[in-house]
Amino acid sequence: MAGPPSALPNSFAELQETFGPLYVRCDVCRRHVRLELGGLRDLDYRSKTFSCSVCGGPGSLAIINPSAEPGMQDYRLDPVADPPRHRAAVVRLTLPPKRCEPVRGNGELPGRKIDLRR
Repeated sequence: MAGPPSALPNSFAELQETFGPLYVRCDVCRRHVRLELGGLRDLDYRSKTFSCSVCGGPGSLAIINPSAEPGMQDYRLDPVADPPRHRAAVVRLTLPPKRCEPVRGNGELPGRKIDLRR
């Protein structure tokens, strides 16, 4: 019989308690690293994003070692202690999201004629 979970709900610690070691992988340059929780332990995993320190692309959280999965043997482990942040990732993560202009009109695309005879 299992007891109540000792970690906060939806935290990195709960994920690690449930699934074991966690990994962050970059699908652009096909690298992965084991996630050391440290200060992330009690934070909500749904609100955090990761980025690659080499190419600046988005990193995704994985619960299985990517190089052990079928078809992903070319992912390589890149254990870098305290890697610097990539400049493109800093810009992507710190700038506010781009706002889209509101669509005006009757839902027609801009520059299209509206045929009122239809």
